[in-house]
Amino acid sequence: MVKVAYITLLGRSPWAVVNTYYKLLTRGGKAEKIYIFTEERYRHNLPKVVEAIRAISEAYNLNPTIETEVVPDYGFFVADRKFRELFSKLEREGYRMGLDITSGRKALVAAAIVQIRKFPVAFIVYMGLLDLDFPDRPYMMIPTHMQPIKNFLGDESEGD
Repeated sequence: MVKVAYITLLGRSPWAVVNTYYKLLTRGGKAEKIYIFTEERYRHNLPKVVEAIRAISEAYNLNPTIETEVVPDYGFFVADRKFRELFSKLEREGYRMGLDITSGRKALVAAAIVQIRKFPVAFIVYMGLLDLDFPDRPYMMIPTHMQPIKNFLGDESEGD
């Protein structure tokens, strides 16, 4: 069985992280390990994001290990090194990696994508929100056609 590690990037929207994870679970995705990367300015959102991901996971009878990593604001050199170290470790341990860039800011997204290209990757996803009348709401409260998700590694489906 393939082991999957899920890496997500927390920027200004905690809901973007939580909703994308939830949508992936509804499509049958699951991970044994979850890593949440964020910049210092968004550190305060980590506890509620971890709590939400844990609650959603438990609803699907999953109990992933959840780890967080905080890098300095605009810390693309630090992020680059941290992603390289994490991806190398996960590869050695036999994991395929999935990356969610939905909420990430440029420094983290760029560093993650540049590093992950050298490693066994299951997906790189981004979930959009087509109507700003629905900010800061749980996934199930937003019509699914307004939340297209794209896997940049081959999933041509733009919708649900």
